[in-house]
Amino acid sequence: MRVSIVTPSFNQGRYISRAIESVKQEATQAEIEHIVLDNCSTDETGALLRGYQQSPGGVDLLVKVRRDSGQTATINQGFRLATGQIVCWLNTDEWYTPGAISQVVRAFEMHPEVDVIFGNCYFTDAGGSVLGQRRETFFSRAMLIYRGCYIPSCATFVRRRPGRPNSELDESFRVAMDWDWYLRLADEGRRFRVIDSPLAYFAWHDSNLSRDQKLQTVAATERRRLQERYAPKWLPPPFRGATFFVNGLVWRVIRVLRNRLWSRIDRRRNVAVRTSG
Repeated sequence: MRVSIVTPSFNQGRYISRAIESVKQEATQAEIEHIVLDNCSTDETGALLRGYQQSPGGVDLLVKVRRDSGQTATINQGFRLATGQIVCWLNTDEWYTPGAISQVVRAFEMHPEVDVIFGNCYFTDAGGSVLGQRRETFFSRAMLIYRGCYIPSCATFVRRRPGRPNSELDESFRVAMDWDWYLRLADEGRRFRVIDSPLAYFAWHDSNLSRDQKLQTVAATERRRLQERYAPKWLPPPFRGATFFVNGLVWRVIRVLRNRLWSRIDRRRNVAVRTSG
């Protein structure tokens, strides 16, 4: 089963090596196509990509350098070039955990009815030191609508099926394109499955798009647009905003309680392992 990984790139030379190496290490265990689309970077990215082209390891590598019209359009371009049965995207400041891709491929092979697989994600600082982990144990369309996009794109993989719609991102979204995509896939009837295992790392640093103040305003606008599009329409407009807020709080509480429960289960498992050992 072939996996196509799309990486949009622009002036992230200080981080992209980790992404590249994590893809190369996975090529020893899975058939991987890596499509890197660089927006004419002016830093060390060009030299790093040329080195990657000269030594791709077992990766089927495609590098294109051209001006683009934004991250969402670039990812779609990569999807159109992709030849794999499974597609995903990995930003330049993200990288895979060892064995992540082979684990995902096995899960898709064992569950042919499943369309979307996602797992856990480590958060790190700019140097790669782990700060925490986002752990997911189930999929809920309602939580996706009201709580926000809790599914980490760097740890999410989508099976492509011939003749099925919703195979690309909506390019009218600059920030919430992944959130909208997952909701469209859910509404199409695609089946989601969670792997309770860390699949990727996401680095927090000053140049993260999510820290851009202007994009935060865009994100807030897109959030309301998504909720208006996917939430039930039976409530009159004056009450919809309050409903979104309350439901968001409810799902926040559910997530906190769930995380505490799983932490307690993990502690008990660890005690049992130490005792049996």
